[in-house]
Amino acid sequence: MKIQSLTAAVAAAMLVLGLSACSKEDTEKAKSSMSEAAETVKQKTGEAVDAAGDMADDAADATRDAMDSAGDAMSDAGDAISDTADDAMDAAGDAWDDTKDAVGDMADDAEDAADDAADAAGDAARDAADATEDAAEDAKDKMNEAMGN
Repeated sequence: MKIQSLTAAVAAAMLVLGLSACSKEDTEKAKSSMSEAAETVKQKTGEAVDAAGDMADDAADATRDAMDSAGDAMSDAGDAISDTADDAMDAAGDAWDDTKDAVGDMADDAEDAADDAADAAGDAARDAADATEDAAEDAKDKMNEAMGN
């Protein structure tokens, strides 16, 4: 917009000078001024185009950097998820192994307790049989005594 306004102002000034009755020297000065103004407009336009190009390059670089950072973040997140899944699988495997060991220990303890109970029952039965035999012997002896034998 500024460039168009400046160009229009220069052209209007040239037109005014051309239409007015000026000396040759004034006309040459006006031409020179207009050429300088046109050259300044051209230079400023070039600088603006260069600055816009630099800004576009900077924006492209920033976008590229942001995309790289996002890619790195995605990769890191994927690694973290994979590590977490591996840790969870390891923990589940360890828990399963611990459970199997505990069940095996309980089965062994139950078997030992059953064996101990069977041994105790056998001992009690033998003790009862011995006591019954002793009582029968005592009863026989007392009966023989009472009968006079």
